Order: sequence, then C-alpha cells, then structure tokens
Amino acid sequence: MENNAYKHIKAIPIKTKYIRRNEDFVPEVINSLKREMKNGLKIENGDFIVLSEKFVATSENNFVDEKNAKPKFWAYFCYYWSKYLWGYVLGPILKTRKDRVKNLRKMPKKETLKHKQVVIDNVGLIYALKPASEGGVDLTNVPGTYAALLPKNPKKSAERLYNAIKDELNLDVAVMIIDTDATYKFFKWYITALPYAMDGIISKVGALGYIIGKLGGLLNVGGLCGATPLTVVGNEIYKKYTMDELLYIANLADTSQVPFTKSIHDIMKKYNTFEITEDVLSELEHTPIVLIKDSERSKNNQ
Repeated sequence: MENNAYKHIKAIPIKTKYIRRNEDFVPEVINSLKREMKNGLKIENGDFIVLSEKFVATSENNFVDEKNAKPKFWAYFCYYWSKYLWGYVLGPILKTRKDRVKNLRKMPKKETLKHKQVVIDNVGLIYALKPASEGGVDLTNVPGTYAALLPKNPKKSAERLYNAIKDELNLDVAVMIIDTDATYKFFKWYITALPYAMDGIISKVGALGYIIGKLGGLLNVGGLCGATPLTVVGNEIYKKYTMDELLYIANLADTSQVPFTKSIHDIMKKYNTFEITEDVLSELEHTPIVLIKDSERSKNNQ
C-alpha cells in the first residue's frame, strides 16, 4: 500500500528478545524502549507504538498443541473444501496468489486436518472455511506443533502497556496491536476475515470477509489494505486519523518487522532440526515492536 501522500509517516522497528510463554510482554517493551532511547532514539507524545499480536499471544501462552487435535467430520470437509474448491476453483477465480494456490493443491492431509480442527474448536467453522490464515490461528514462529491464537483481550493488553509507558517513560503515545491477516475495502466499508478488529472494521464473518475483500479488488471497488489493527488506544491523536491512514500505519509496521520466517528452512538446516524450538527462536532477531512517527501530526500536536 505505497502512497506518496503518506511519506511523512516513518517506521522504526525495535528489537526485543524472544518472549516466552507466560512471560509478561510489558516489561520487555519498556526495557527495549529505554535501551533505544538511551541510544538516541527520540520518542514523542503522539507517536504510535505498534505491537505484533504474536508477541502478546505468546506472553499470554495463548497456544494450542495441534498434535492433540482429533479431526472430525467438519475438519475433513474443510480440508477437501480448501484443497479442491479453493485450490482449483475459488482461488484462481479470486486471483489468489499462484504460489498459495499451488500450496493448497498439495497441502498435507494429516497436518491440515489437525489444524482445521483446532480452528473449528477455537474460533469456529466459518473461519476454517478460509483457505489459509484461518481466524488468526497462526503456525509461524511458534515452537513445536503449537498454533498461536489471537490475544485474549487486545484492548486490555494495549491499555496496560499504554499506562506503563506513561508511568515509566512519561510519554503519552498511541498503542496499536496488529495482525498480519488482511483488512480489505469494499466500496466504503472495511472488512476482515478475523474474528475481531478495531472499531470501523467489519469482522466476525469468517471466510466471507476474505471473499468480499478479494471481490472488491477484482471489481475495482476496493481491495487489499494490508495488516489489520486489532485495537488502538492511548493518546487520542489516533482519532484524528482516517481509517485509510490507520490501516497504512498498521501495514507499514507489519512490513517493517524482521521477515525471518522467509528463511525458516535455512534455520532448520542451520540448527539441524525438523522442529522449531523456543531455544532456536530465542537466537533469532525479533522486532515485534515498531515505532511509528508522523512528522506532520507531531508538529500539530506540539
């Protein structure tokens, strides 16, 4: 979503250690911000602190072990639905990326059945009907056979972080939590296939959100906006932004994070393992925090 109109908005990714399950994310954010500020990073009132949902979900231990899933009828239905209907009919019609269509056609049965069952059990059938990234249930950068669910209460988590930053750093920022799964525009409406999103984005519609979003692009009445803000709280400067601007910020933050998932097979080879463990993840570079600075808004906010 490149747009010269937004060239005044800049993203600065901030490194953290790998946060482990049940480890509070708030102190890690505070310590990481303090370190960067000591090294010269200027954070001002009205800046955005954007967090990856995985960072928060891992802290909450909001994981499910897929090896324990016992696939039932609807998991089998969703497997065949995804492999054949999405792989050979809906995917090509809706112009789903060619590499994703290929992956759908050769998806492994055993693992997919377990994954679909986990999605059905934890989010619902209407999300399992989506071909991938179903309901925010995420398999990337999680240890072993676990799947990460979305944060339990992103607004509450964001407010807790906002208050900690205000108390410990004396800064009044806006805090946003985002998910890589997309929001789309359809005419004047914004829609996502996620089970929830920030106010102003239609959610809770499952795979239908993805279909409508793709149709918006095909019919030239909308299309892909990018990563989805699950919540935004704190400094009320965010209320001065349009939805398009907030979605631009979310997507800019998402694309600014370290994309080490692209080389996950190289990582497995390096560590001579078939399974990504917490120890392996802890040795990788992580930037789940992104500072967003808006030179135009900050001038107006002074």
